Amino acid sequence: MKTMKTLRRYHQPHLISFVTCVTFERRRVLCGDIELFHSCWSICRPTCWVVMPDHFHAMLNIGHNSISSIMHDFKIRYSRRFRERFGPGRVWQNRFWDHIIRDQVDMSRHIDYIHFNPVKHGLVISPFDWEYSSIHEFCERGYYQDEWGLKEPNYLCGEFGE
Repeated sequence: MKTMKTLRRYHQPHLISFVTCVTFERRRVLCGDIELFHSCWSICRPTCWVVMPDHFHAMLNIGHNSISSIMHDFKIRYSRRFRERFGPGRVWQNRFWDHIIRDQVDMSRHIDYIHFNPVKHGLVISPFDWEYSSIHEFCERGYYQDEWGLKEPNYLCGEFGE
């Protein structure tokens, strides 16, 4: 039997982390009940997010908590409530991918990646057409112009945990 080694994550209070979490076998189940996604964050809430059919990306200010405890709590809550509503079955892949935000440039790049994700995956032409995203809140605050994201920004290549 193959065993996984223990993954050790860097922990320091008040870090901002970008996370990616994927459904079990990439099942396309996440957009059926977006309120479920929002209601399952108890330790902290995402400051930026996008929910795709089979994965989500979020930006989290972890405070004094560890990213592992935040994600464990979210995945347990979500799985329990999902099974209550939709029946038995596994919801999430093991683990999740995270990246500690280093500076403002890194933060902006990851926020843009989150919001451009539905276009990247061919679900919409404009990121503003995807309803399961915080892009609308960011636009209201003046972070984006209406035409942003009609063309992929060249700085969005790289590893984002998908």
